[in-house]
Amino acid sequence: MYAIDENGRTVILNEDGSWQFDNSKEWRVVRTYMGDSATKKTDLFQITYPQWRVRVSTEDSVSIYWYEPESGHEDSLISLGSPTSDESYVYLKGTFYLDISISRGKYRIVVEEKLPAE
Repeated sequence: MYAIDENGRTVILNEDGSWQFDNSKEWRVVRTYMGDSATKKTDLFQITYPQWRVRVSTEDSVSIYWYEPESGHEDSLISLGSPTSDESYVYLKGTFYLDISISRGKYRIVVEEKLPAE
């Protein structure tokens, strides 16, 4: 079982019930966004490698779109209709921002990029 701490780090639940931080270098946190009910656009963030993901936890329905201003590309990333957690992947590098829409309740969104194998 995995969880995300308040700083966006992955924590692993061991079989004996203890927790440990995931020290693997597979994913790098690019941005973390938290808030209450709102519709907002995030700041621009840079993705260096061609695979990234967005992980979201929400207390209510949420829709997230990604935009790439340079090319004009945009797409729906996640649309959840109830309190839950989920993640979605994008396979492009470049500069992006997110458009977040949540009707009520708190949300937490973590943007991570996959690092190349060492």
